[in-house]
Amino acid sequence: MDRGHRNRRSTELAGWGVVASVGLLIITQAFGWDGTRTVSIFQTLTPYAVPIVVLVAAEAIWTGRNALAATSAAVGFGALLLAIPMVFPPDQPDVRPGAVGFTAAAVNLLYSNPQVGAVADDLDKLDADMIVFSEFTHEHRVTLVAHPLANRYPHKINGDGLFAGGVALWSKFSLTEHDPIDTINGSIDATIGGPDGAVRVLAVHPPTPILSHDGWKRELRLIAESADDILTPTLVIGDFNAAYWHPAFRDILRRGFTDAHMANHRGWSTSWPTDEFFPPFVRLDHALAGNGLVSTDIDDFRLPGSDHAAFVVTVKPAAS
Repeated sequence: MDRGHRNRRSTELAGWGVVASVGLLIITQAFGWDGTRTVSIFQTLTPYAVPIVVLVAAEAIWTGRNALAATSAAVGFGALLLAIPMVFPPDQPDVRPGAVGFTAAAVNLLYSNPQVGAVADDLDKLDADMIVFSEFTHEHRVTLVAHPLANRYPHKINGDGLFAGGVALWSKFSLTEHDPIDTINGSIDATIGGPDGAVRVLAVHPPTPILSHDGWKRELRLIAESADDILTPTLVIGDFNAAYWHPAFRDILRRGFTDAHMANHRGWSTSWPTDEFFPPFVRLDHALAGNGLVSTDIDDFRLPGSDHAAFVVTVKPAAS
C-alpha cells in the first residue's frame, strides 16, 4: 500500500469519524435526550457542526466517496431542520393597540465582579423599567443600593446569595412577590403592576450542567412546569445556563413561550463567555414571553467585569 493510498484511507476514516460524531449529536437532539454532562456540553456546539459536515460532504463528492457524501448530507439536513426556528422566527400575536409596554434588562453580574459600580453607571444610563440581576451577592447589593441607580427603582426584591446563587429584581412598577419555585440558585416569582396591567415575572438562574447536571435538568423542567401553570401574561427571564440546542430548554418553548432573541431575528446571537481570549459562542441568557405577552424589541450590551453579555427586552400585551 503506497503512501498516497494510506493518506486517502486516513482522510476517509477521519471523515466517517466526524460524520458519526455529529450524527450522534443530532440523534440526541431528535430524541430530546439531555443525556450526560458531556452530551449537554457538546449540544451547545450543534450549530458549529453544520459547516464541518458540509466540508466533509464536499470533499467526499469531490473524491467520489458516494456513501460518505450521502451520509454527510443526511446528517447536515437533520441539523438544518433543527435550526429552522432560527432562520424562520416563530410568529407572535399582534400587539394590543395603544399598548405602552415596558423594558426589562437581564444582567449577570458575575459574583466575583469588582466593577459593579461601573455596571451601575451603565444601567443608570440605560434606564430600563425593570432589572433582573443574576449572581447577586451581598457585596453587590451594598454597592448598588448606595448608587444613584437605586433611586430609579423604588420596588426591589433583593435575594442575596453566595457565589452565583443570588437573584434580585428591581422595578419602577409595584411588585407583588409570590413563593419562589424550589430552585438550587435563587429565583423570584413576582407580579408587576405594569402600565398595561399585571405581568408575571419569573427571574431564574439554574445551575450549570457542568457542576450539577441532574440539578440543571430538574430545574429547567421545574421552570417549564411553573411557567405553564401561570395564566397571566408572563416573562421568564435570566441566565438559564441553557441554549436553544438543549432539549430541556426547548421544552419550555413548547409550553407556548417564545424566545425574544429568536422572535426578533437575533437567534444566532451569543452571550457567553465575554471574558475569554475567544469570542462568545453560545446564548445562555434569555427572555421568554408567553400567555399573551409579546416581545417587540431586544438589544444586547456588554457589562464591565462580567462574563456574560446583558440584554434589554421590550414587551407588550397581545391584542387578544
